[in-house]
Amino acid sequence: MSIESALPPEGGWHRRVLMLAIPIVLANLTQPILGAVDTAVAGHLGSAADLGGVALGGLFFNFVFWGFGFLRMGTTGLVAQAFGARNMDALRADVVRALLLAVAIGSVILVVQAPLIRHVIQLIGGSDAVQDNARVYCHARILSAPFALGNYVVLGYLLGAQRPRIALLTQVLINAVNAVAVVTYVYAFGWGLAGIGAATATADAIGFAFGMAVLWHVRPRGLPPLAWRTVSDTMALKKLVGMNRDIFLRTGRYVDH
Repeated sequence: MSIESALPPEGGWHRRVLMLAIPIVLANLTQPILGAVDTAVAGHLGSAADLGGVALGGLFFNFVFWGFGFLRMGTTGLVAQAFGARNMDALRADVVRALLLAVAIGSVILVVQAPLIRHVIQLIGGSDAVQDNARVYCHARILSAPFALGNYVVLGYLLGAQRPRIALLTQVLINAVNAVAVVTYVYAFGWGLAGIGAATATADAIGFAFGMAVLWHVRPRGLPPLAWRTVSDTMALKKLVGMNRDIFLRTGRYVDH
């Protein structure tokens, strides 16, 4: 069979790229909605310091969580390589390694949350009242750190495996849960700023549970059980850490400029 006969008909690649790109763009556009909903509710609490606290807390999570955005980009690259090569064993192992890395980083964030929140909020600045409110918001929201970072891995897998519609559905679900939870926690339970942070944490946790269910549903069939020696393969771990390190440094340089 010639190369020409293996290619899609004229315009086929364009349609395929658009079918992949449009849901990806929409999924990325939904991500700022979490912060927008939090800010909108905080604006109705009656105090400028409340609104400032949520805004300052949002900056904190942009700094901390998005600093680990390499979990999404790195997973997308590795999964896309394995998916294109039809190497389902490598694909499964790459996702499991990335999930373990996300949970490990998230757990460390939880352990050091008190000094981390205190120092980063002080570094960003703001009045004493705004910083106090930001700390309340951050301590409630940061509880979902392993889930939030795990969602990066899930999103990376879905994009790398060319399932952008499911990625979009996952992002829509997270935003919908956040909207319902923030109204419930703030207005029904009266939790104030802590309720706003807890709502986003709830959305991250439910989104992660949904993502795990999706990964289980679309898992490659007919593979042998995944051995720990495969997950802990030294060369594969070095590749994962090295690639994520490079993406992290590149992202940091981009933010600085």
